[in-house]
Amino acid sequence: MRVFRSLLHKNYALFWSSDLIASVGQFVREVALYWLAYEITGSAWALGILGFCEAAPRLLFGAVGGVIVDRYDRLRLLTGIQFICCLPVVGLAILYFMGILAFWHMAVLETLWATIRSMNPTAGQSMLRDLVPESELMSAVSLYSIGFNFARIVGPSIGGVLILWIGVGGCLVIYAVSLLISAVELLGIRLATRPSGSTGENVLQEFFAGLRYVAATPMILASTLAAYVISIFVGTYTRFMAVFAKDVLNVGPDGLGLLMAAPGVGAVLSLIVLGALEERWSRRTLLWVSAKATPLLLLLFCLSRNLWLSVFLLGLFGGMQIIFRTVSRLIIQVEAPRELLGRVMSVFLMDQGMRSFGSIVMGAFVAAFGAALGLALTSVASMTLTSLTFWRLLGTNKK
Repeated sequence: MRVFRSLLHKNYALFWSSDLIASVGQFVREVALYWLAYEITGSAWALGILGFCEAAPRLLFGAVGGVIVDRYDRLRLLTGIQFICCLPVVGLAILYFMGILAFWHMAVLETLWATIRSMNPTAGQSMLRDLVPESELMSAVSLYSIGFNFARIVGPSIGGVLILWIGVGGCLVIYAVSLLISAVELLGIRLATRPSGSTGENVLQEFFAGLRYVAATPMILASTLAAYVISIFVGTYTRFMAVFAKDVLNVGPDGLGLLMAAPGVGAVLSLIVLGALEERWSRRTLLWVSAKATPLLLLLFCLSRNLWLSVFLLGLFGGMQIIFRTVSRLIIQVEAPRELLGRVMSVFLMDQGMRSFGSIVMGAFVAAFGAALGLALTSVASMTLTSLTFWRLLGTNKK
């Protein structure tokens, strides 16, 4: 199939498999960590706080990360991140096996882990141009997303079962091992040496150069602002899947694994057909439809009380969500100059940092109104704000 053509390039194949292995381990860790946090505290607020600890460093350091990615060797940065990330993960596992792990330990080590990984998405996605010819960039971007979302299928499913088989500590060990394997694979990539992207300006000036480019490009600006809105009002829904599993749908860890995996299934299937969709619809149309359909499907999920209907709706939700993000990133890859690519990508990927606010906002709504009604209200807010964003920026700029 056309979407898999990029795997014929050795460097891309190594990069893709490295990212896949680390992503599977990460989702195993996530299911185990949030299940344990809810068991320890019994509080949706605690899940929101843990999500804040994960997302806040991305917001605080993501912008600086874009400048660093443009200045220095992206492959070396990415490899180093995988090795160093093992440290807080191993620390968490040791505390768990010693029987002294408390919620504050989890919050502190999650913050440290997220700080180390804050440059990881920007460095990885900015490398794609160097791994494949430009004619295969669409394939590379789509396949990168397929790998990540395949991990969303396999990782949570394995994680839900492994919690029962080997416990949370075993899941953390598996993630640490996956990071080491990922780093070793990256060592096998060979890229041509490129000149530094530094202009001699300070970090803040270089960051604002990227920000000015985004502000002057309506399509990139619209997709970036919509991504921020979705992250704040919808993006951290996974933090509350344990609440839905236990209190709304009355299922255990195996049911939670299905709920966590469903969006990944939908995402993979949607990316396989994305090429055909792009031939029929413009990128602007794909952005508009997917940005509105994403919160709408989460709203319908909140109304469901049947496990399999919920799984189906989350599958559709995952498909729309990943179409939006893939088309947005493709636009950046094609339009942004190479010397600004890291910074422009980092501005877009700050939506992941916006999840720090999203965790608090959605946690507050869940605590005040319950899981189902709380997320339904945030979904309505997301639909309203994304509609206004696209109307204001692209409504009179038809192509």
